[in-house]
Amino acid sequence: MIELTPLARPYAKALFASAKDSNGLEEMAEELKIMATASGNEGVINTIENPVLSRQEVVDILVKLFEESVSDTSKKLLEILAENKRLNLLETIYLIYKDLLESHKGQNSIEVFVAVDPGNEAKDDIEQKLKSKYGKDANIFFSKDPAMMGGLSIKIGDETLDLSIRGKVNKLVNQLNF
Repeated sequence: MIELTPLARPYAKALFASAKDSNGLEEMAEELKIMATASGNEGVINTIENPVLSRQEVVDILVKLFEESVSDTSKKLLEILAENKRLNLLETIYLIYKDLLESHKGQNSIEVFVAVDPGNEAKDDIEQKLKSKYGKDANIFFSKDPAMMGGLSIKIGDETLDLSIRGKVNKLVNQLNF
């Protein structure tokens, strides 16, 4: 499968620059989120990949779908993506845009992987410790990964702190294999 990030980055950067110039950074993030979420919908995927429809027909359907919830800039993005056969990049564009927005605001995005959902008290404790270290406005997301067997793994940017049982078992196996 082709890596979509290098293809999506120029679109995300252009949107970010445009939104920054018009003081609409948050609004653009919301519009991209709406389009990215919809692009994962099976009906939208089938419309985008329908060989019977022309590119313009696909754009018209998508613009009509998002008519009330997106700006003219986002509609133009849909046209450009359709013209270049890149509508599959919507989700990746949103993720890159979100990263650019967080960097611009000086925020950190932290993903915490857990084997089972932690209780409210444990969750609050984890969030408190992470926010004290990485800033009060850090965005913290919890994801469930039962394959971890227990413990947790914390991903901040491109760094990962693996405190899971699976991670410890893998480390032990690596040490035994030299």
